[in-house]
Amino acid sequence: MICKGCNQDKKLVKAHVIPESFFRDLRADEKTLKLISNVEGVHTKKAPIGVYDKEILCRECEDKFQTLDDYAAKLLIDNSEIEELKKNGSLVGYKIPKIDYGLLKRFIISLLWRASISKQGFYSKVNLGALEEKAKKLIWEESPGEKDEFSFVLAKFDDEGTISKAMLDPYQERWYGKRYYRFYIGGFVLYVKADSQVTPEQWAKFIPSDDNLYVVSRGKIEQSKEFPVLLSGFNTNT
Repeated sequence: MICKGCNQDKKLVKAHVIPESFFRDLRADEKTLKLISNVEGVHTKKAPIGVYDKEILCRECEDKFQTLDDYAAKLLIDNSEIEELKKNGSLVGYKIPKIDYGLLKRFIISLLWRASISKQGFYSKVNLGALEEKAKKLIWEESPGEKDEFSFVLAKFDDEGTISKAMLDPYQERWYGKRYYRFYIGGFVLYVKADSQVTPEQWAKFIPSDDNLYVVSRGKIEQSKEFPVLLSGFNTNT
């Protein structure tokens, strides 16, 4: 089959879009985890090792993402240096110090591209269209692109525990007139811009100017609009 990375006819492998390490982190037990959809009528599914696609990448191209995936896992799963930011005694966000922003952004671009080329239902609402080739070019050039290309904001629920790390399927939405995709990954909520326009000024301030990454607080998960969907998914025996 044709690999979507090198465009050569090669044997393809089980390739993850969201790295397996993120799925391992949220397993409710040692055997399985649940994939929860926010689409009405789509039932919760069990997935022992997460979501993989056997029709997108060869081994050589899949291995290109290993460094990016490992760094993202280290930063977002294993990071113990995250600091709470408070204003007038209230939690408003977090700071992750000493990040490699270029490496993190390259991971996020690769995440978006892999979701766009995947045929798995979990990623069916991700379609970069004309930007798919742009994202691929940046990945293969090992470039984070210009600051407004695929700029992103990270947010985090203030709760700890499995349900706050749950993964809903990614989907498209609009923020300040711009197209974004939302991913749930490793206890964080990722908003990544997927159009050719400049970053909205409300979110441009979250583009790091140094090695500190600022993360928005989403508040308590019980107060979020996602909570009923997540709770329903965790309570099902499907």
